[in-house]
Amino acid sequence: MAVYPSIPAGRRLTDALLESMLPIFAVKAVTEPLASSIAMQNDDELLAAVAANATYDVTLKLLYDCATAADITLGWAGPTGATMNWAAIGAQVNVTSSGTVPDVSMQTRLINEVQDLGGGPSAGTVAWVTGTLLTAGTAGTLNFRWAQRATSATATNVRAGSSLWLRRTA
Repeated sequence: MAVYPSIPAGRRLTDALLESMLPIFAVKAVTEPLASSIAMQNDDELLAAVAANATYDVTLKLLYDCATAADITLGWAGPTGATMNWAAIGAQVNVTSSGTVPDVSMQTRLINEVQDLGGGPSAGTVAWVTGTLLTAGTAGTLNFRWAQRATSATATNVRAGSSLWLRRTA
């Protein structure tokens, strides 16, 4: 039996309310390379518009590859006043074998902090990133940001098929 929330007499759910409850998805269509750069950049496709004064659960499934020596640095940028606690699970830095134990970070980071993850083979490596975003009085865009951890002429690639999901919880 399905259970639906009750609606007070005289009120209707508006399209805006229903729309605000739908998850937001961004799926990367094109692999994006970055070589010889440790400057953090906004990803071209892994971003989402977020409302002011809202709370979101954020999940990123990151498909990437890079040279062992280059690795990858992850981060976020959001609207003015936004805060975010997040953590990532992925390969250890300077990975030399696919059998290496993953880097399980139990430390949450703030929106302006970064995390380094290890490189992976050209066949691809997967990392899971999760967090909670709280926006203040300004709506805007949540951007996934990344760079090489160490400069390398071999490109670090965020691969097509990576996906970002946001679910508004308040």
